[in-house]
Amino acid sequence: MEKTYFLFQLVDSAFPTGAFSHSFGLETTFQENKINKPIELYSWLKTYISGSLAPTEGVVVYLIYQAKIKDFLKQEKSEDTEKYIQRLDRKLTVSKMSSESRNGGIKIGKRYLKNVHTLYPQSGLIQYSRWIDDQLCFGNAAIVHGWITAYLEVQAELSVFTHLYVNVNNLLQSAIRLTVIGQTAAQMILQKLYPFLVEETEKIIQSCPNEDELFTYSIIQEIEAMRHETLYSRLFMS
Repeated sequence: MEKTYFLFQLVDSAFPTGAFSHSFGLETTFQENKINKPIELYSWLKTYISGSLAPTEGVVVYLIYQAKIKDFLKQEKSEDTEKYIQRLDRKLTVSKMSSESRNGGIKIGKRYLKNVHTLYPQSGLIQYSRWIDDQLCFGNAAIVHGWITAYLEVQAELSVFTHLYVNVNNLLQSAIRLTVIGQTAAQMILQKLYPFLVEETEKIIQSCPNEDELFTYSIIQEIEAMRHETLYSRLFMS
């Protein structure tokens, strides 16, 4: 069986990463009545994708994928690659200004790592787990996703796209729980975002970015994520 098919299991909304416990600032926006309609949620998500998710995690998925695909082809470990991955992990983690978002990303990353390593022990992800235990890394789902998609030999475009897709779909599920939208509206927003996700993916692939090109400009959403910890009542951890 072609390895690409195994990717569907990892991007299924039922795959246990704990992402359902986090809204990354969306709950604050909802409680402050900044999102009351599907179109407003669509605009929020679009800004989140282009201003934060794609230029940080999307780029890191691509960079890890490229680094690991070379290692798997050579069938040998590279000390330079190890230091490179550790550096990207730290950069990606500290780029989140909100402590809740930072901690939430670490929890999701560790959970994703544990489950993927259990399913694919030959992927070498045990090394990433050891780096986390040695406090050389924090743990991030983007690192795991780039690594495992390289192991599964999927196309780079599919690697990046599926990571963006999973994150957006998780936020839509959070919006449903917040009663911002219903299930049908969520699917309509996801369908409407598909071309944009493809566009952002192609932008990353075609630009061949390097680690110095990570950036984010979703400042308002970062502030919303910071304010989340002071909300009177909360459904989500972030």
